Amino acid sequence: MMARLVRKGLAIALLPSAYVPHLTGLATIEITDAPMRVEYLIWSGVGRTPAATAFLNLLDLPDR
Repeated sequence: MMARLVRKGLAIALLPSAYVPHLTGLATIEITDAPMRVEYLIWSGVGRTPAATAFLNLLDLPDR
């Protein structure tokens, strides 16, 4: 989706270098020492697991 927005001139994007080969026809610039973002996902079909609860407690998030 990001590549489509960039192609239409509606956005610029900072994407992982592994994705660059898929960006044919777009100008790319290599950025060194770029900011890093880490995302975490917790998922369970039967409710919150004890591990998920412990993780949220480490983040000081309320137990909902």
